[in-house]
Amino acid sequence: MNIIEQRVANSSHRLNPAVINAVVIHHTGQYELSSIFNTFSNPGSWASAHCVIDYDGTIYLCVDESKKAWHAGASILHGTADVNQFSIGIELRGDGNLAAYPDAQIVSCTDLVADILRRRPMIPLNRIVGHEHVSPGRKTDPGKLFPWRAFLLGVARAA
Repeated sequence: MNIIEQRVANSSHRLNPAVINAVVIHHTGQYELSSIFNTFSNPGSWASAHCVIDYDGTIYLCVDESKKAWHAGASILHGTADVNQFSIGIELRGDGNLAAYPDAQIVSCTDLVADILRRRPMIPLNRIVGHEHVSPGRKTDPGKLFPWRAFLLGVARAA
């Protein structure tokens, strides 16, 4: 994996950093990387993610996993609200409702999530979800063109 540190300001302390038991996949829309990182450092945006994955598969580490990134907003997963408290947020550059994600981007996302699961084996596959799953009716990302089946099978094989 090609990982570049690109720290951003928007994050806060988790109530319990030991309890990270979900991964949420997002999309950034069609924004340039510089705009994404600027948004993630603007306190008024209330937005950030732990990682951003560019079209070429480069992974940008924005917020340390021990901290709470501000990626899910009003959200609930399996009956528990405030998904940001217990999840890792990954942004895919692009919009999976408009165009398929490049293979290199999906491979990097698969590798990254498999790595997270190897380090955090308490995360089951059914807690690797999209923003659309934790904020239904409010969000649609990573989008209808995200290859969920192939992605989760790849994560399971690699983890």
